Amino acid sequence: MMMLAFAALGLLLGLLSGGSLRGLARYPLAGLWLPLCALLVKSGAAWLLAPQTGAAVVCLIQYSLLFVFLFLNRRRPLWPLFVFAGSLCNLLVIVLNGGCMPVSASLLGGAGERLTQLAEGRIYAYCLMDETTRLPFLGDVIRIGPAGVPIGFASVGDVALCIGAAMLIFMMTRAKEAPVEEKTKNTI
Repeated sequence: MMMLAFAALGLLLGLLSGGSLRGLARYPLAGLWLPLCALLVKSGAAWLLAPQTGAAVVCLIQYSLLFVFLFLNRRRPLWPLFVFAGSLCNLLVIVLNGGCMPVSASLLGGAGERLTQLAEGRIYAYCLMDETTRLPFLGDVIRIGPAGVPIGFASVGDVALCIGAAMLIFMMTRAKEAPVEEKTKNTI
């Protein structure tokens, strides 16, 4: 949800600054299918597997796909650095905590059922922070929504990923059409 909000912000800012929706198709983005597959891997595992089953392996596959996508687009300005930094932060905290993103109990406020689900390990690839949590500051420590009724949680890595996504969409809207000479070279 947060990622979509940041992407929409990048789109809006791009359009307001003279960009166009046509630019989205012109931007030279390599391997777009890789982050889509990463999302499918995580979503599929959460849907098909029992909570926490294979979570570390799923995490490694998911982030490997993202890192290959970033490698393919490494020459693009700025956004890959934010996405890489966010992905690396999330990967570290998840792998060091057995494949689960730790969530701070203080974020949940009055959300008792969610707190119970996390404490019992019933939410795939998420766990409740405790004294054994490694790198807790990289876990989900940011509440999205009001204290009593949070709509989600985020980590520092998620914020960096979202900033990178907003930058990517902004840059995509600003992509210009290739000069006629260059188009001719590419078709010969």
